[in-house]
Amino acid sequence: MSAVTSRLSKQQEMKLCSMLSCSRLSLLFKASVHGYTGAAFHQKCDNQGPTVTVAHNISGYIFGAYTSKNYAQTGQNIADANAFLFSFNEREMKKDPLRVVCGDAQCSIHDGATGPHFHSLVFLHNDTATVESDPGTYNFDPLEMHGNDLQLIECEVYRVEGTGLLMEKPWRSVPWNFERKKTLMDMITGWKHGVSSLKQARVLLVGPVGVGKSSFFNSINSVFKGYVSSQANTGCAGTSLTTQRGQVLDWILMTSQAF
Repeated sequence: MSAVTSRLSKQQEMKLCSMLSCSRLSLLFKASVHGYTGAAFHQKCDNQGPTVTVAHNISGYIFGAYTSKNYAQTGQNIADANAFLFSFNEREMKKDPLRVVCGDAQCSIHDGATGPHFHSLVFLHNDTATVESDPGTYNFDPLEMHGNDLQLIECEVYRVEGTGLLMEKPWRSVPWNFERKKTLMDMITGWKHGVSSLKQARVLLVGPVGVGKSSFFNSINSVFKGYVSSQANTGCAGTSLTTQRGQVLDWILMTSQAF
């Protein structure tokens, strides 16, 4: 059996990823292959996390809807403050896409047994290759959204990946003051290994060119010198930039030749 492939061109996929602030779209459902039915849609798309529905009509409109919620056939209206409808025309790719948010976030989607149901747009309506369009919950001009062409030549659903959901508080609460600095420095300088025959501990930093091995060394070096130091060369090149070693200490940081 041949692989199921996306109808989206690379440029169209990049436009969608930019609009969704994601790194990748993974195709879950393709109506021309799996069937223009709600049952086929739910078999492939339930409990998949954030998804985007992408419909194509013969007029060249690419339109659809995004939800950050799971489909689970609960029969309930689902609140999703992140949900929206979108549209762009494959013949006018340079124009910014239309983006329409829900007027009532408490009724962003209806999680029933039908195709993707966003109240104002219902995809795979009555298990056919059509869309039901009824602006209201989402307020849009039908001509701008789909050109009043409700007959589909394709309907696909993708899992939205790599959205990088933000933490409410991304940084730890750390008391950055002189006492904290002294405690950390004493912990490093006072470290002793447990093998009496071992005279020196060496910390080897391994990684490709440009990932920050020498920058990390310079940061540690600057703390102990009390001023900003750039003893190790930093930057990007085809080979390692750090080629010299300083005075040997009780413990040292070593940067590897990049691989």
